[in-house]
Amino acid sequence: MLEKIENHIHILIPARGGSKRIPNKNIINLCEKPLIHYAIEESLKITKNVFVSTESEKIKAICKKYKVSIIDRPEELATDTSSTNSVVYHFLKNRDVKYFAVVQPTAPLLTAAFLKKGFEMISDVKYNSIISVCEKKEFYWNDAGEPMNFCIGKKPRTQDVKAWYAENGAFYITSKEDFLKEHALVRGRVGFVEMPKMDSIDIDGYEDLEIARAFMKFRINASGPKYERVEK
Repeated sequence: MLEKIENHIHILIPARGGSKRIPNKNIINLCEKPLIHYAIEESLKITKNVFVSTESEKIKAICKKYKVSIIDRPEELATDTSSTNSVVYHFLKNRDVKYFAVVQPTAPLLTAAFLKKGFEMISDVKYNSIISVCEKKEFYWNDAGEPMNFCIGKKPRTQDVKAWYAENGAFYITSKEDFLKEHALVRGRVGFVEMPKMDSIDIDGYEDLEIARAFMKFRINASGPKYERVEK
């Protein structure tokens, strides 16, 4: 099914250099590879039209080793307050593309299988946007100490709790037409690609980096059938 639209899809990897919590986060070493390597590697399994948007000369130098196109991001789009939507518009405004994904380099456990499913879903007319999510079956409290999704004294079994779905930030997929209507990655009818908790780690601080490193080592050392179950 992906073959029907593969000539009409692009993938954008936004990777600014000015991260604060982890300096040079997008190219920090993760299991002997720069962090951005994993996003590039999996994106290239989907399409040859992969673009990295960055203002950083260090990131550009690393990305030149891969078969990706580098977009020179203006400094005004690389500040702490710059929005992803503004970076996406800069990418799209002079580009002929029907569907595109924004893939975050901070989600190194994302695999092409999830991206493939997302692109197949966006080609279905019933969706305007596709987002990657992680299922949550947990008990929530508000800041007043009141239960949000259960009754005190009548807490259900975890398996009976209604599932919530949290954006994990790994990727967003939409069409250029839909994005330009509101300059937003998510609008209209939204479809989910559910990812396991283990694959949903988003690197924000050093603790996340260590968790991702442990999970990545497991993936590298795991046998094929043992790990392939996770992607289905």
